[in-house]
Amino acid sequence: MKLHKQLLAIIFSILIYNLSNSQVDSLKMNFDLRTRPEFNHGYKTLIPSGVKPETNVYNRARIGFDYFYDKLQIKVSAQDVRIWGQDESLSEKSKLAIFEAWAKYDFNKNISTKIGRQPLSYDNERLFGETDWAMQARSFDALKMIFSFNNGGKLEATATYNNDTNTSSNIYDVLDGGERTKSLQIIHYQIAPNTNFNFSIIGANNVVQNTSGTYNSLATVGFNLKKSISDKINLNSSVYYQFGTNTSNQTKNAYEASLNLNIKATPYWNTTLGGEILSGTKYNKDASTNNSFSPLYGTNHKFNGFMDYFYVGNHFNSVGLNDFYLLNKIKLSKSDNINVNAHYFSTNQRISNNDDNYLGTEFDVVYAKSISKQFQLNAGYSQMLASNSMEKLKNVLNPNKYQAWTWIGIKFSPHFKLK
Repeated sequence: MKLHKQLLAIIFSILIYNLSNSQVDSLKMNFDLRTRPEFNHGYKTLIPSGVKPETNVYNRARIGFDYFYDKLQIKVSAQDVRIWGQDESLSEKSKLAIFEAWAKYDFNKNISTKIGRQPLSYDNERLFGETDWAMQARSFDALKMIFSFNNGGKLEATATYNNDTNTSSNIYDVLDGGERTKSLQIIHYQIAPNTNFNFSIIGANNVVQNTSGTYNSLATVGFNLKKSISDKINLNSSVYYQFGTNTSNQTKNAYEASLNLNIKATPYWNTTLGGEILSGTKYNKDASTNNSFSPLYGTNHKFNGFMDYFYVGNHFNSVGLNDFYLLNKIKLSKSDNINVNAHYFSTNQRISNNDDNYLGTEFDVVYAKSISKQFQLNAGYSQMLASNSMEKLKNVLNPNKYQAWTWIGIKFSPHFKLK
């Protein structure tokens, strides 16, 4: 066992002992243990003809503690993320890492601060989200100020600063979300929660660093809207505009727009008809300009199909995307449901002068079963019917005729009070 793994174990032991024996208002403990086998025959990209499919089993083991005393809250959680068989059974390699380590202090009922390693999640998580589908999930080293107003509205101001261990250079080496972000500042305002109308605005500034060491500012502004038209029909919409200069010193001028109509057709069937447009850069565009919208640090697995062909580690600074979809959730019983979704994909800009904009159609089926409050079971199957333009976009010119992805998710999430 490596030294840093031993130190983490010692720190957690001391933390548990001290907190459980101190004067506290509350001390909570939670676990998140999940396993997901996946059968990959075309996940994220087309599988070439003659290439065998891949099967992996992904695993997360997370433990966390929430400590409350007076105006103070502290949360610490650590996790081990791995693929089964990735290391030998007698391995000395440590994968234990801190996912959250933050303190929140309430100066009064209207002003509080939160500092440390923490997830950032806003609205529908299109720009910033925890990305909990990924076993490692996403968190930031950040300082957040929270202002709660008497009318129920809330304003959050967040700032991050990034550095690495490269002491021989002043260049920050980590490329994340398609950009090399040295610092990030976010302003988010949410009006008072309302069952019939919700509205929020957000502004984010990425201070990005290019390979020459100079800094650029890449900004994103926009809003989210949710409106109840009736007790059975809801309207959801988002609009974002992106401008400034990116990591590659390109002038950014990009946008995102989405519109969803959610209908409760019956007590057992909810359907959503909608679409999303993410602007892209045309194949023959001047290299000094970039019209490709970047979802930055969003939970992108929630959007544009579950096979993750777009904006999940790929498709940044590309031809953009038009996604028109029909989503259905069918309640089978009190404890289980099934989702059946269809997506029609096309490029927002031309790949070439000769290729069609149509990329393909994806079908997703997900079954979810809540066996108990602490035990959930999910299973999914997705299939991509790709066009010739998708083959060119993914640079797979001789793909297999059958492109699919199958998975089973098992999750245990017990939580309880220690004091």
